Amino acid sequence: MATRKCVYMKSWIKKHWNMSCDMENILTNFKHYLQKLKKVLKKDISLTNKPSATCLVCREEIEQFQLLQNQGVPFDTLVHLVFKKDDEILNELKSGNCLMDLFCRNQKKLYFKYLKILGSKMNLKEAIECVSQIEKSSNVFFEQLLKKIAYPFFLLVFAYFMICFFSDFVLVQMKDYISSNSVLILIQVLKVLFGTSILCILLYLGLYYLFFYKYDARLKCPFSLMKKMISLQFVCMYQALEKTYSSTQEVLETLSLMDFSIVGMVSNEILDQLKKGNTLEECFLVIHVFDASFKKMIQYALNGNRISIFFDLYIKKCRFDLETSIKKLSNGIQLFSYISIGILVVVVYQIMMMPMNMLNQF
Repeated sequence: MATRKCVYMKSWIKKHWNMSCDMENILTNFKHYLQKLKKVLKKDISLTNKPSATCLVCREEIEQFQLLQNQGVPFDTLVHLVFKKDDEILNELKSGNCLMDLFCRNQKKLYFKYLKILGSKMNLKEAIECVSQIEKSSNVFFEQLLKKIAYPFFLLVFAYFMICFFSDFVLVQMKDYISSNSVLILIQVLKVLFGTSILCILLYLGLYYLFFYKYDARLKCPFSLMKKMISLQFVCMYQALEKTYSSTQEVLETLSLMDFSIVGMVSNEILDQLKKGNTLEECFLVIHVFDASFKKMIQYALNGNRISIFFDLYIKKCRFDLETSIKKLSNGIQLFSYISIGILVVVVYQIMMMPMNMLNQF
């Protein structure tokens, strides 16, 4: 009896000892995960854009800083209020680093590239306002074009994949019921038509990217709409800088520093022509990516020495022309998409009804 009690006690102790060990392991693991959770919770979780680990500021912080300047708040207090990495920024400033250099350090976006160039020529407020004007003028009409053609382009792509699926999978099963080869030919024609239309639209967008971001003087711009966009961007960027600089030479030299954009590359071309001894009018006329109406207007502007007035007129005229052209282009693509899908629906319906027509004949 005593032996049984001893064995029972040993098994009970062993069992509860194992349970206590398991509990200790669980508690240890739990503490480990709690520590990890604390680290995660300490991180800044936000839906807004945050600067990367190597950047001290983000765009939103710079714009807030510019808005709150000259409001009677001490500089150190303003830095603490606006920037997340406030202590790092103040330490860098005490070390003798420039505020604009800190803003643009390790930044890759175009906004900061423009800001770095303009910040060396003007004060922070003027530089930020100038960059905002440049950004608004740069891609506003191209973005408008993309928005207008996005839906009809989606319809074209959808119709193309539908007809590919229908011809490659459905028609294969229904060949015995199709008496005329004209239907099969029509399906292939529609497939080629849809595919060609999609490729043409993608080619146009690709050319736009090529001219605006990979521009080369040897490239020939084939579309008047694209030339208008380039000319308008140049004029808007020129006018944004004209308020700060007193001469056309200074404006062109500043624009030429922006060689990551088409306006910077074109400005370099104009400066090269000036160095060869050409007049300013001849330099503008030799740039083949400029719109014909812009070249005509620049002649009147330079002859009358009223560049600002004629540039204002050109901006109004060009914006009206671009809005009209974009509307016509988007409406044309949309109409073509609707007609194509209508033809596709009719053809598919006729093919699907062929077996029923054959049954009705018996």
